[in-house]
Amino acid sequence: MKNRAEILRYIKEELNINTDGLHGLSHFARVEQIGNYLADQTGADLEVLSLFAYTHDLGRVHDDEDLEHGIRSAKIVEQMYAQKIIDITQVQYEQLIYACSYHCLDSARSDDLTVQACWDADRLDLWRDSIEPLPHLLYTSEAKKDKTITWARDLFLNFSF
Repeated sequence: MKNRAEILRYIKEELNINTDGLHGLSHFARVEQIGNYLADQTGADLEVLSLFAYTHDLGRVHDDEDLEHGIRSAKIVEQMYAQKIIDITQVQYEQLIYACSYHCLDSARSDDLTVQACWDADRLDLWRDSIEPLPHLLYTSEAKKDKTITWARDLFLNFSF
């Protein structure tokens, strides 16, 4: 991911989020690793997946159910893009905004493989909340595979940050 250090500095210093919580930096890092795995398997855009990992929950106000946090996260991404903290193409920007906006809605739909992989990367880290990801709530054929779900579980169980 381009500008990783600046993005992490912005997250830690400029935003008022709990970086140690259920939706904090360790979650972001696992979502990025899962995104890397899915990108290798599907050809999804790795830059968008990495940026999604670190931005999709920035709009959260707490760790409980918060169906509006995706829209708030997308607004933060818009600000980061306007300030040139995020340097991506227009297509990547649109993918990232859409992925962040709707990632928390079970009814979300997209035909874009990169957006789908973003959503799967997040859902494959539900293990952090003692929830097993369900294949019918995943989007890509790769994420739905038992071996991928098991790999994500093992990543969580053996993760150190």
